[in-house]
Amino acid sequence: MKVTFTFDETVVKQQGHTLDDIYYTIKTLFGKYGLPCVSEDSVLAFEDQGGKNDFAHMWLAIMALLKADWFVQCAATCTWYEDGESPEDVLSQAWKFREAKRA
Repeated sequence: MKVTFTFDETVVKQQGHTLDDIYYTIKTLFGKYGLPCVSEDSVLAFEDQGGKNDFAHMWLAIMALLKADWFVQCAATCTWYEDGESPEDVLSQAWKFREAKRA
């Protein structure tokens, strides 16, 4: 399993953030669950470690981000990769998580 993120630096700056701060925040969130950052250049990526709770932990982190206004405003992509399956555009489904947040 893997999840990747990209950001438009112009949009990030317009929203009053820095890419370094966003990367730090996301890396801290995934690190809380023991999920390592495997790429932090133009694509920020995290992979599972084969633990029995990795799937749940990854989705807890992803859902927390999708519910955060700053993330939805700044993210260009959020893509989920499940072994052997087609990539899934998670960002396009953010509205589902955001509606659940309001309920």
